Amino acid sequence: MTSASPAETFSPETVAHTPGARLKELNLSLAPGITFRLESLFPKLTGWGWKEDLRQRVKLLKQVEPLLLQSLSRGEEVVYIAKGVQYSLLEAWMMGIWARSINQTVFVLTNIRVLMFRTDGAGRPKNTSWTILYSEIKKFNGRWNGMMSLKLNDGSKLLFSGFKRQDRRRMPTIFRQAYEWYLAKGIALNCSQSLEKLCSHCLTNMPKGEYQCSHCQAEHWTPFEIAWRSFVFPSWGEFVMGHSLMAIIELLGGFFTWSFLVACTGLALKHADVGYLISGLTMFAVGNGLDALLTSHIARKGLHLKKRPAEETT
Repeated sequence: MTSASPAETFSPETVAHTPGARLKELNLSLAPGITFRLESLFPKLTGWGWKEDLRQRVKLLKQVEPLLLQSLSRGEEVVYIAKGVQYSLLEAWMMGIWARSINQTVFVLTNIRVLMFRTDGAGRPKNTSWTILYSEIKKFNGRWNGMMSLKLNDGSKLLFSGFKRQDRRRMPTIFRQAYEWYLAKGIALNCSQSLEKLCSHCLTNMPKGEYQCSHCQAEHWTPFEIAWRSFVFPSWGEFVMGHSLMAIIELLGGFFTWSFLVACTGLALKHADVGYLISGLTMFAVGNGLDALLTSHIARKGLHLKKRPAEETT
């Protein structure tokens, strides 16, 4: 009877998978100009679904990489990424399921702040972005109904839904760790409001109430400018904000109110009865007025590019 040589002996060993090795295994790469904390960014490296989870996060990162390269400061690291939907009771009540189409948001957690990029359903960025310093976050928690709640120092509250289950589990911990690191480093950054809006062109912080970027001189629409356009013709304001799907839907409402007003005006002239005109104007004012109020509410949440810097338009 012969014994096996050491080279022939099999002894199972636990393989320590690393994010870098897993990325290489799937032939995936990340932008070289960005610093990533791979351990927190890709926490799922084994078990059922790890490949899909990794691919989806890399895909999400690829879509916002140009924005990250433009907005991240020196020493800033990407800690986590996830995609959700900002929730507003008013928008949900007045727009129904269509509210989701204009509130898709990609979250990028860095070591000093949260970056939020408005996207389409596939995660492709649009032109509206925000940032929140960790020092401006008073409370972050998950709710029993799957929503995530952010309470800020200025008293405002943000609600989000649509996160994957693993993101709902991980994000509170990631937030807490990043917040503790932020405090330990004694970082002191200034902001004009807890939820800071970013320039749609250069992604520089825009002070509260300002609509022209002091850095690149890009101009943004004011909520009033957008709202009165929606009052004149519903969907005009949505087109200005880049909400093409909602704009197309609202075209029907705009055609109805204008057609009703024209018809009532014709009847008023034909029958010499001002009552028809009053009915038409009332319908127009109520229908378009409600649309303008909702549009103003949506427009106040972010910045919408009106005019690019002069050197790019010449």
